[in-house]
Amino acid sequence: MIRIELKKKAQAHLHGHYGSWSLIALIPCAALFIYFFSIMVLFQSSADIVDQSNDYRSWQEDYSEKSNRFNNDYESGYDDGYSDGYDDGFYEDDSYGKDNYNEKNLDSLANSPAVSLKNTERTITYTQTSTMGAGISGFIGFLVGTMLLLVTILYRGLVQWAAVDNVEGRAFSLKTVFVAFIRENGKRTVIANILVALYTFLWSLLLVIPGVIKQLSYGMTNYLLKKDPELTPKEAMELSQVLMKGYKLEYLIFSYSFIFWQFATFISFGLASVYVIPYYGVSEVLFFDQIIAEKHHLFSQEKEAGFADF
Repeated sequence: MIRIELKKKAQAHLHGHYGSWSLIALIPCAALFIYFFSIMVLFQSSADIVDQSNDYRSWQEDYSEKSNRFNNDYESGYDDGYSDGYDDGFYEDDSYGKDNYNEKNLDSLANSPAVSLKNTERTITYTQTSTMGAGISGFIGFLVGTMLLLVTILYRGLVQWAAVDNVEGRAFSLKTVFVAFIRENGKRTVIANILVALYTFLWSLLLVIPGVIKQLSYGMTNYLLKKDPELTPKEAMELSQVLMKGYKLEYLIFSYSFIFWQFATFISFGLASVYVIPYYGVSEVLFFDQIIAEKHHLFSQEKEAGFADF
């Protein structure tokens, strides 16, 4: 079955079921909203932690105020003596001769240029940072980031389980899929998806291409966990690698055939995901069904291998 036929069949399966997909498809929008809201709150909290209003008095400021006070007292003393009739002279070269006496009183002395005793005032501002507040904000940010990462890892499996129910004609909703995926099979699904993410990351450390190949090899893991409740996470991952042999490149081309739909989701701020996510999920499950049909001979010895027939 070619890709165009798969997509047409997927649209036929989705007819009348977009309402069941609505809440599932809006999870990425909710996750992005929570992420950006958390970033804004943490940024605002960090800005409030730094208190720039704490201006401490420096020793220069205290010294300046004392100097200004002494200078004012000095000038006021002269003013009081002048008003009481006292006259002071201004002498040059310590000579008290009559000819050298300039008869300069306090008024002339006040008008003569003199060095100002007033010091320049300097203010030093200290910024006080709360280490405890910054640590709490960082810890909250770490928790939010970890939760969003876990939701991102598990979301693909949740979509595949919903798509399997859709293709097989079973009624489903976000509640029923969540109960089956997390509450009833949480141990299998969570361990499997974390292992897939971890192995893919480790292979990506070598080069990008090995990581992509491993991600394609593990693509059917959640699908197999849904199809066979007896599979363990490790068995599902191993079986996925066996089934994807010879189909990894085709699966990659199939995935990138939705690139324009994903771009539409991006420019619509996630609103197009109500259509794109169900469309891709159901098409992917039909693609996996085709692989199972073509490799059904692998399950002829399911009792010995421990795998159930699909």
